[in-house]
Amino acid sequence: MIVEPLQLTVAAAFAGRNAGSAISADQIDAAEKRLGLALPEALKDYYLVAGGYPEMMEKDFHLFSPEKLRIEGDYLVFCEESQGGAVWGIHRNNLLTLPNPRVEGRAGNAQKWFSESSKLSAFLLGIGAWQALLSQEETARCELPEKQLKKIEAQFDYIGERSLRLGGHRVGLIYRDAAAPLIAAYLFNSEMLYVGTPEEGLIERIEELSGLDFEWL
Repeated sequence: MIVEPLQLTVAAAFAGRNAGSAISADQIDAAEKRLGLALPEALKDYYLVAGGYPEMMEKDFHLFSPEKLRIEGDYLVFCEESQGGAVWGIHRNNLLTLPNPRVEGRAGNAQKWFSESSKLSAFLLGIGAWQALLSQEETARCELPEKQLKKIEAQFDYIGERSLRLGGHRVGLIYRDAAAPLIAAYLFNSEMLYVGTPEEGLIERIEELSGLDFEWL
């Protein structure tokens, strides 16, 4: 479902670097047997493609390895904030009936769950791009109203097909020039564009070309 866009994310963020301790299909199978349910395809894809890169699993968001997936009430919990302030999961009914289920969140010790993303694929593609850009040596951000997103579409490609990437609070992008490694994430709720790159001076060049005004993080 999201193998190809995740591979693009990994290639842009970690060019020339092999994965560390990759997550195997056997680990996923063991988790499904332990939990007594089938994991969604998008989550399996994330494990198999990005699971070997610690930065993709444990930056701002901590995605649980298959061994640490847990059931809380009616929810399969698969992700938490790095500070433990919130968790994200999928309701059992959606797991059983939807191939690309809704993601819901719960803050702290609250009991009520809230809707986070209408599609698991959108949540994982957005989180993947976010984690990847934060791992880069140079990072920056700028204000960009959503209605002005078209301003950067000549230079950036969205990560994932529209039907898979939309439905969450953020979307990932990759700089179109393959010789210039840069990954980005746009946050709809704050209307901010974040970028990250290992290449010194690249963000300044993009500033000049795009007219965007970045501030360094």
